[in-house]
Amino acid sequence: MNSLFKKFKYVVVYDYEFKITDGNPPKPVCVVYKELHKQKIYKVWCVDKFPRSLFPIDETLFIAHYSNAEVSCDIALGYEKPKYIWDTFIEEKKLFNGKLKGFGLLETCQRHGIKGVMEADKKRYWRDYIINNYPDYEDQKGIMDYCLEDVLLTEKLFYKQCERLEKLDTNFLRIIQQATFHGRSMGIAAQIETNGIPINNDLYDDLEEHYPNVREQEMKELEAIFDVYELGKFNHKKFEKELIRIGLYNRWPRSDKGRLKTDDRTIYRFQEVSPEIAAFRNSKFIIDSRTLKGFCVGSDGRSRAPLNLFGQITGRTNVSTAINPFGAPRRMRTIIGADKNHILVYADWKSQEAVIQAQLSNDKRMIEAVKSGDPYLYTAKGVKAIPETATKKSNPKERELYKQSFLAIGYGQTAYGLKNKLGIGLPNATYIHSKIVGFYNTFQTWSQTIIAKAMQRGHFKTKYGWKYWLSSREKANPRRLLNWPIQSHGSEILRRAMIDLDEAGFEISMIIHDAVLIHMKRKGCAKRIRLLKKIMSDAAEKVIEAPIPVDTNIIRKTFTQDGEHQERWEALYKKLLNAKSKVLSNRTPNQINLPVIYQDAADLQQTPVAFSN
Repeated sequence: MNSLFKKFKYVVVYDYEFKITDGNPPKPVCVVYKELHKQKIYKVWCVDKFPRSLFPIDETLFIAHYSNAEVSCDIALGYEKPKYIWDTFIEEKKLFNGKLKGFGLLETCQRHGIKGVMEADKKRYWRDYIINNYPDYEDQKGIMDYCLEDVLLTEKLFYKQCERLEKLDTNFLRIIQQATFHGRSMGIAAQIETNGIPINNDLYDDLEEHYPNVREQEMKELEAIFDVYELGKFNHKKFEKELIRIGLYNRWPRSDKGRLKTDDRTIYRFQEVSPEIAAFRNSKFIIDSRTLKGFCVGSDGRSRAPLNLFGQITGRTNVSTAINPFGAPRRMRTIIGADKNHILVYADWKSQEAVIQAQLSNDKRMIEAVKSGDPYLYTAKGVKAIPETATKKSNPKERELYKQSFLAIGYGQTAYGLKNKLGIGLPNATYIHSKIVGFYNTFQTWSQTIIAKAMQRGHFKTKYGWKYWLSSREKANPRRLLNWPIQSHGSEILRRAMIDLDEAGFEISMIIHDAVLIHMKRKGCAKRIRLLKKIMSDAAEKVIEAPIPVDTNIIRKTFTQDGEHQERWEALYKKLLNAKSKVLSNRTPNQINLPVIYQDAADLQQTPVAFSN
C-alpha cells in the first residue's frame, strides 16, 4: 500500500448515485470523492460540475467498487475517463473467484469483517428513492450521506484487500500493474456500453410491432417438426413424447426431481445430434418470448446492454441472452446496421484458441500448425487423413471434422464425447482422437502438468494475474480446468486490445470473446482498418508473446451471418413480411404508412476484406 501511495499523487475513492433506464446511459445525480492522502471529502450534486482538474488523470488512482458504473457517469458528465483504476470488485474476484459467490459491496465488506456496513433494506430504499423521484429530490442531503457511506465502505475494503494481497505477493509493483490493467478494462467496458450498437431502427420497429404474429407463425412451422407447444405454451408431456419419437428420451438429462431438463444449455448439447432439437432451439427463443429478444434500444436508437466483464470464471463477458444481440441467437444480429456515412467492422482473431494452446504449451508441432495459416488443415494432413496437396476448398468436410476434433480434444474431450459431438461411430471417433492426441503429445503433457500444478497451489492464474481458485467443496471438472487457461488468456488479449483500441481513438461498439465490433466513418476507413488489425495482433503478442492474425468483415448496411444463420434470418424475415402484409391489408388507406424497404438477400452480404499490415 505504501508503494501505491508513493506512485500516485492522488488516491481517490469515489461513488456516484444515478438513475438509469433500459438502453440508455446513466443520468448522474451526485458524486462523492475522498482523497486518501489528505483525507479530504468532496460532495458534489451533479447539476454543479466538479472541476476534475483537481485530480489529473495521469497522477491519480481512482478506487471504486464495480467501476463500470462510475466511469459511465464520468462519461455522461463529459469528464475524461480515469487512466488508473483500482476496482475492489475485480480484486475481490481475484481473491475468491471459484471459492465463494457474492461480490456486491455489502456482502464483500461483511466477508472482510468491516464494521458499519449499511443494511440491505436501507440501500434498497435509497436506490428506489433515486429512481422514482428523478430529477426532483427533496432529500438531497440524505442521498449525499448515503453516497458517502458507500465511499467510506469502499475505502475500508480497499485497505483490507491491500493487507491480504501483501501476504500473497511481495512484488507490490506487479500487484499494482495487474490491478490497474484490469480496472482500466472495466473503464473501457463503460465506454463501449455508452457507445452502444448501431441498428436498423426501421427493421427493429417492424419486428417489435409484428412480433406476436411472427411468434404464431414460428410455432405453427415448428409443430410439423417437433410438436411441443399447446395453446401458445410449452407442454412437458408433448416434449416427453417427442423425445421418445426421435430416440433421445433415455439419453436426455433430468433435474434432481427427475423432470426432463429444458434449459438452453441442455438443449444446445443435443442440437448437433438431432435436427429436430436444432429446430426446436432455433424457434424456442421467439416462441417463449412476448417481446423481441436480443436488443435493448435507447432513446437515440442504439442498443445498449451490460457487458458483464469478468462475469465468467475465465474473465470473459457474460452478456444477457435477452437484451444483447451477441447473447441471443445469431440470426437476430441482422438488425445491426450502419448509416450511409459509416461502416461497422467485425474483426476477429484467426484461430485464437489454437495459437494460445500452441504458445502456452510450447508444442513445436502445434506452433508450426498455427504458422501454416490453417491449423485444422495442417492437423488433418499431419495425421494423414488427407493428402499433402489438399486445400480448404478441395477437402472442406475433412477440415471441418478435424477443426471440431482439434478444438474439442484441446478441452479434454474423450473419444466417446467426440462421437456425440460429431455424430460419428465410436471406432471412427476413437481413431481420430488417438491420432490428434499422438500428433500433439507435447500439448497433452503440458495440459496434464498445468492441472497438477494448479491443484497443488490451489488456483489457476493468467500472465496478467486473473485467478480462478479451486474449491475443496466441489469436484473439479477436468474439462473445465483444461478450458480455463485457454479462454482466460483469450480474455486478457481482448482486454489488452480494447484498451489499446480506445487509446487509438476507435469507437468500439461491442466486444465478443475473440472479436470486436468497430463503428467508423467510411471515408479513410482502409487506413483505419489496417491500424485496427495491427493493434489487435500486437495485443496478442503482448499477452502470449506471439501475434495472432486478424480477419475483418465490413458491414456497410446490415449485419449478415454465415450459412444456416443467414438462412434462419431470411426465414424469420419472411414471417415478418407476411405478418406485416396482413396488418396492412386490414388498414384503411389513411392508416397505411409507406412500407420500409429492406435490402434483398444478395444486397445484404458482408464484404470480406484483407488489408495487409
